[in-house]
Formats: sequence, structure tokens, C-alpha cells
Amino acid sequence: MVKSESMIEAEFARKFIDQVTQYTEYNINIMNENGIIIASRDPKRIGTFHEVAFRIVNGNEELVVTTNADDYPGVLPGINQVIMLDGKREGVVGITGNPEEVKPIALITKMAVEAMLKFERQEEKIRLRFSRKDRFFSLLTQVEHADVRELRALATELQYSENLCRVPILCKIRGQNASSVLSVIKANRLHTSEDISFVLDSKHFLVFKTIVAESFSDSWRTEIEAYLKEPLARISAAKLDCAFFVGSFQTAFSQYYYSYRHCKWLEEQARRQEKIVYFYDRMPAFIASIMPQSELQRVFNVFEKQLDSKFLQELCEVAESLISSNYNLVTASQKLNVHKNTLIYRLKKIRDTLGLNVLESAGNRFFLEAFYCYLLRRDNP
Repeated sequence: MVKSESMIEAEFARKFIDQVTQYTEYNINIMNENGIIIASRDPKRIGTFHEVAFRIVNGNEELVVTTNADDYPGVLPGINQVIMLDGKREGVVGITGNPEEVKPIALITKMAVEAMLKFERQEEKIRLRFSRKDRFFSLLTQVEHADVRELRALATELQYSENLCRVPILCKIRGQNASSVLSVIKANRLHTSEDISFVLDSKHFLVFKTIVAESFSDSWRTEIEAYLKEPLARISAAKLDCAFFVGSFQTAFSQYYYSYRHCKWLEEQARRQEKIVYFYDRMPAFIASIMPQSELQRVFNVFEKQLDSKFLQELCEVAESLISSNYNLVTASQKLNVHKNTLIYRLKKIRDTLGLNVLESAGNRFFLEAFYCYLLRRDNP
């Protein structure tokens, strides 16, 4: 049976009585919205009907004083007060005894029970949200064909809109707990309530970041770089090893599973630590990676047999540096720790050996990346 949020749970009432009665000799009773005593210092009264409590919960009175045990069946002399939370009548707390003597205690007890009940409700909301969010996260990233209706229901409860454009950002960090870095990002003014974030483990966290760019120009990259600017600065200052892997755009929760997989693929492909790696910069390699290795072997086996291992190793190093630097020669040569002219020499060697001019031909560039992917998978089956 699912309990209504308006009910005072017996366990809460019992714990409250146990705490409060350490400091007073008076009997304290807590009654629910049906007028039933659910907790009392006097165990014999638990489960009995309290007429005054029922009248208070279902009426307009906030306090009723009883002076005669014969006035109401099952009600002893004392003070009974309504328990209010967020403008709702939740139940009644009563103190048995001479009304004049117990009045100060009754007022303090009422305030205490309301404060504790409010705290309990807030804690329960937090627990429920985390439970729902864990389920939501699991469906988004771990279940390929998740129930869309359940996804949308959880998203509604968590107040996430589906029709926004989001892109996943997977962070891998060493030397510091991932949750502390995520806290820095969430404190950023660019992190909104529509950004969906999760800590995966001590080294990883994931954010599905909303993108507000009106077009798919490079402005979305500017958004992401601005979003990550502060955490990158802190990470750099702390000399930590960290990378952010940016996946594919999605507007449907059912597709988030795949965009997260794109982030994981980027992480697996990374050979050198880069600050921000974009999935859309690695499309040829990704397309090659999802082709069966047997198919790639049919395409490249002759090249592999005719070329010596030293040349193949050098080709992989050059391809990796070019891909990760978007074919910028200055950046690529820095990644290789060689002079720009040395890189140009190696590119000439590749051109002379394979007939590839990767700086001028998109087709040649695709060939290089596919061949590189094939060699990478061959060496790391």
C-alpha cells in the first residue's frame, strides 16, 4: 500500500516520543488524521480512538483543552494541538496532565514535532528524487530499448524536458574524486536545471548538457568550452589528469543510450590525454570502427602485407595526432613532440608510399582514418 504524503507515519511518531520523553515525565500522544493514537508513552493507548484529535483534524480548531476525563470517551485531561505542515492538518499531538501545568510543554512539543516532520519530509523527497534519478539514469544509459513511457514519466517527476537539444559530456579524471569536479561544474552559472548530471564512479561523471545554439555551427562548441572553462582551469592548476569526451546531439530520451556510447567510444580511442574531444571530429574513425573487422581486413590486408611495421607505426602516430588536432599541422606536431617540418616530411612519406594527400583530399583523409582504425583494432582486439 502506498502511503499518502499527508499521513504521519507511526515509525516517525514512535521515534519522536522516544526522544522527547527522555526530558519530561508527562505522557505525550500523537494521533493521525483518523484520530487514532499511533504513538504514546503509555503503550496501552496505542491504537485507540481519540475523539478530540479526530475533531481537530477534521475541523477548524487548533487547540482543545480537556479538563475532565468524562468529557470525551478515551480522552484524558490535557492539551491537544493540531500538527500543521505546509498549510495542511497532518494530525494531533497531545500532552496529558493539568492543562495549566502542561501548556508550556505542549507548545514546545507542537513546534518540535512540526519541525521534525518537516525535516523528515524534506529528507524523504531527497531520497525519492535520488532513487528516481538513479532509475532514470540507468534507463538512459544502460538499457538500449528502454520503455519510453517510463523514461518520460520519470523525466516529468524530475522536471526534465525532453524536446531540448542535449549533448553528453563524459569526464574521466585521475587524482581527484569525480563528484568534487562535478560540484564545480554544477555551481557554474552556465549549468541549468535542465542539465542532467550523474556521478558514474570515482573517476567518471556524465552531463547531458543543454545546447541553446540556434544552428549547428561552431557556436555549440563555444558553449561547451565556456561551460568547462572553470573546471578545466582548476584541474590544470591542480595538475590533474583529465579529459572531457563530447558525444552526439539528441532530442529524444530513447536515443541518449547511443550518445552515451559515443562518449565511451571516444574514451576507448583516446591515446593521449586531451582536454576536450568531440565525437563529430572523429566520424570517419567511428564509421570504420562499427564495420566488421573482417570487412576492414578485406579492404586493407594487401596494404598491411606490403608495408613494414615501422612505417605502419609511424602512420598510426601521424593519423592519431592529425585526427585529434583537426588536421592542424602546428597542433599535430606539438602532440608528436616534433617540429612542424618533421611532420610535413612524414606526410610526404605517406603521400609517396600510399598516394594520399590528406591535407587536400577528404577522400584520402577518410582512407587514412579507416586504415588507422583497422590497425588500431588489429593491435587491440
